[in-house]
Amino acid sequence: MDLTKRVGMNIRAIRKAQKLTIDELAEKCDFQAPYLSDVERGERNITLQTLTKILDALKVDPGSVLIPEIRGNKGPENNKDELLKLLINTLEDKNEDDIRMLLNISIEIFARLQKN
Repeated sequence: MDLTKRVGMNIRAIRKAQKLTIDELAEKCDFQAPYLSDVERGERNITLQTLTKILDALKVDPGSVLIPEIRGNKGPENNKDELLKLLINTLEDKNEDDIRMLLNISIEIFARLQKN
């Protein structure tokens, strides 16, 4: 997945987990909401200074937007839709054979889980 999209998606997930609107976060960062929306969609290649302002406003460390925890309390809370987006974005740059292999592995794992 493209790092810009990953960071943007993780910023959005953290913002939503903190129950902040895009306008509220934009105000805290001193940015315009449309700009921040572009950042969350991965359509802006932001500077480290901009990222620092966003992280400070969210009161999170850089790791939480670069390498979020999928489980546990260290990263953003991921609901099913966010997890599916993460999965799809992770697979976007993979070839068809790799995706098919992962699908087959997943089917096998879920089949075994149902037996137990």
